[in-house]
Amino acid sequence: MAFFKQIKLFLRSTNYLRFEPTIKYNKLFSSGAFLTSNENIVYSNVKTFKHQHITLISLNRPDDKNTLNVATVDDLRKAISNFENDPSSTIAVLYGEGGSFCAGYDPGELSEAPQNFLKSHCRKPIIAAVSGFAYNVGFELCLWCDLRIVEENAVMAIDRKLNISNSKIFLKRLLKTVGYSRTMDLLLTGRDIKSKEAFECGLANRVVACGSSVGQAVNMAFNVGKFPQDSMNYDRSVIHELTSE
Repeated sequence: MAFFKQIKLFLRSTNYLRFEPTIKYNKLFSSGAFLTSNENIVYSNVKTFKHQHITLISLNRPDDKNTLNVATVDDLRKAISNFENDPSSTIAVLYGEGGSFCAGYDPGELSEAPQNFLKSHCRKPIIAAVSGFAYNVGFELCLWCDLRIVEENAVMAIDRKLNISNSKIFLKRLLKTVGYSRTMDLLLTGRDIKSKEAFECGLANRVVACGSSVGQAVNMAFNVGKFPQDSMNYDRSVIHELTSE
């Protein structure tokens, strides 16, 4: 499985062996126990894996670069809602199967593409592990997450060839993240944002090797999950309130 391969690649990285979770869960990931938990849920186009306080949510349309159709949007809403309402899960990692995060809406269902299908923010932290394409609603989805671990080959963009308006939440968050001038540049030109620029302008929190974003996002999730969550989520809610003004 794509996730298993990324975890194995991550565990070989000596730069991250100093972190306790990497050592502690080496045997668990190698055995595949994380992938066979009875808490795993497979929807039509979304999969969730659960271990301890971490929920992994994966978009599972790899042949279509994880584009969102109506069914996938519905699955994603359910997966996020289940995560929010699970008291034993404190943080999630969101990623796309098959080497691409999400290349936007399914071209065959553009007329049915739902607007504003995401709430302003999730009640708990979510880390996006971004590989390949993050276009249009995929770009919005990764920016909706609290943190973004971005692979070197990842590309973000607003594809202007498609006659699709962006949500107000996304535009406001993009504006506050990269500023007026760069936002207008991206909106009007539809050009690609590669990982180096994404890091420099705040769209990426970390840039990592190709194939390692999920593993490194999981490692970060283990570390973030060690902290008291009530105070952390209060601070998050204040930040979201301030950025929505």
